[in-house]
Amino acid sequence: MSFINPFFLYLLPLAIIPLLIHLIGRQRYYRQEFSTLRFLKQLESDLIRKLKIRQILLLILRILLIILLVLIFARPYRSTRSPGIYVGKGETLFLLLDNSLSMQGEIKGRNQLERGTSGIINAAGEIDYPIYIKLIETTKPSVIRDFGLVTGPNEFGQILAGVEVTNRAGDINRALQTIRENVGLHQELNPAVWIASDFQESDFRVNASLKYLIKEIHCRLICFPVNPVQENAGIVSISVPGQLFRRNQSVLVRGTMCNWNSEEREVPVSLFLDDQKLGQALLNVPALEENFVSFEFIPSFTGIQHVRMQIAADALMADNQQFFTLNISEQIRVLIVTQNPENGRFINRALQADKPLIITTKLTSTGLFPTENLENYDLLIFSNVDELSANAQTKLDFYLKMNRGILLFPGNDCTPDRFNALWADGYGFPKWRTTRNAEAGQYLKLGDFDENHPVFNRLLRKRESIVYSPQFYKIPGFSPGKNQQTIGLYEDNTPFIIETTMDDGRGILVASSPVAGWSNLHLTGYFPAILNRLVIYLTQQGAIQPELYCGDTLSIPLTQLNIQSDLVVHTPDDRRIMLPLRTHGPVLFEDTDLPGFYGIYSGGRHVREYAVNIPQSETSARFLSGSEFEELITDIPGKLDVFFIGEENELQQLEQSREFNDWLIVLALAVALLESYIGRINRKNRTKLQNG
Repeated sequence: MSFINPFFLYLLPLAIIPLLIHLIGRQRYYRQEFSTLRFLKQLESDLIRKLKIRQILLLILRILLIILLVLIFARPYRSTRSPGIYVGKGETLFLLLDNSLSMQGEIKGRNQLERGTSGIINAAGEIDYPIYIKLIETTKPSVIRDFGLVTGPNEFGQILAGVEVTNRAGDINRALQTIRENVGLHQELNPAVWIASDFQESDFRVNASLKYLIKEIHCRLICFPVNPVQENAGIVSISVPGQLFRRNQSVLVRGTMCNWNSEEREVPVSLFLDDQKLGQALLNVPALEENFVSFEFIPSFTGIQHVRMQIAADALMADNQQFFTLNISEQIRVLIVTQNPENGRFINRALQADKPLIITTKLTSTGLFPTENLENYDLLIFSNVDELSANAQTKLDFYLKMNRGILLFPGNDCTPDRFNALWADGYGFPKWRTTRNAEAGQYLKLGDFDENHPVFNRLLRKRESIVYSPQFYKIPGFSPGKNQQTIGLYEDNTPFIIETTMDDGRGILVASSPVAGWSNLHLTGYFPAILNRLVIYLTQQGAIQPELYCGDTLSIPLTQLNIQSDLVVHTPDDRRIMLPLRTHGPVLFEDTDLPGFYGIYSGGRHVREYAVNIPQSETSARFLSGSEFEELITDIPGKLDVFFIGEENELQQLEQSREFNDWLIVLALAVALLESYIGRINRKNRTKLQNG
């Protein structure tokens, strides 16, 4: 135990003052006259005995009160150093090394992993060889590499040298869970776990489950934190929210930057399209915070295009770039299926109105639909169709498995029961519940719509333009379910356009029909504008790839791409990797440790493009601080120790301290109250004794 103000301890001799007063007080005698001596023995055995006991208690309490007051001013605290680094002969040591992306950060020419392993080697002086070594990397938290019996420091160093930094995310929590399972499986006796990491919060999540895990794991945990790099700014993400991609129309790109510095920083940001620089901006990013930058450009050609956002070089290079692909269709092939040719005439005419976009259309009937080769079409439009033959439904099922879309219109020949049996029960579209007819001279207008949805984003220059709405006379009432999203409404809040997420493919239902008697929508400028956007959106959704990060597996679905020959993967570092076709399921490609663009080719044909980025979690600027480690040690006493790795690899042990002043103050108050209470009782008894 130590003291913050030790000079107050010189006042401890004051504790003898109550004793001196007590001794001096014993020399006083009182003459007490009694009417009879008959009660003298009774007084001695009762009041006098109790009086003496309370006097001794008062003396002890007064001495204790003075000692407590002196200690309160001296401020005692306790410092712990446990459980220690030492690993005994024949024991097991789990080495948990953080080789995630953030450990690539460099300080004085060495990356964080090198600094961490150097600190571990310094700590290895406390090892009494031979010992058993088991290694686990945070980027592969479920895999333990057992190196068996290690006989000396050279072999120990070779194990550390075999670990390399990656572009992947780490997970210390999951790795500790794996160690716990391994310890229980092999019944290890008193093993040690050494963790070398920058302890990025996204990799080491301090929560109740972690504390419980550390308490339950039968190991001694030693953390070796390396100071995180500060001279770094990174790109967290890059996105093109709520837009349709078309040639010669602007695309808005948004990037999120993060500043790891303790001061505000100006970050130069550039945008590239296929290595052509489109623009540059200087972004002010607050200390340890994020900020956003936007670029707008106009693509002048169609096809798959590579977009890259980049910032200047700094201490961590891996997070200075982000990638995404832009796929602008050169041609969209649409098949319009109807029972009555009249129902497809206005749809066909509206799709030909958008001259910059080449949409080829073909009209067919429900009877001839099974004869069509659906692989030749990017989108199917069904208008006034509520029945399909079994053969037609089989072909439609195959079409949807290719991740393509359906645009659906009801019609005069449809009944809600047949419509629901085919489209709602069979493919997950919303159910048709009711149909309302407006009275003569009355109609409904368009209502609100989701302005952030790509179909409506920047469709109208002014929101009040909706006053020039088409007129709707027949209103079918559809009920959206949990897999449906209403993106447009009538003015009475009845759903007008509903997007459906299906198990395979995707679909949109328009709750109207482009024929007379239902509305005049097909006679207005809204119809070609909205219809073309719906077509572009549905076909574009099929080309959008999921967000992929380093370490993810590329899943290449053969049924969606109509692939007939082996695949070739073009990697960002210009490697060509052959992938033989599989008889069932998608082809998988797992070598995605490098961020950038991965092109998939079959028979020389470019069939798919993937953009792989670094994990967003590795761009976080939050790392565990010394005070947070102190709190963790306090919550888990005797299980955890922390040794910070300095610039020269020296180890600085974290001393977790605890002051006792709060407890001392409470104890002093309790002693004072007890002394006051006993003193009051003694005074009453003394009065009784004096008055006989």
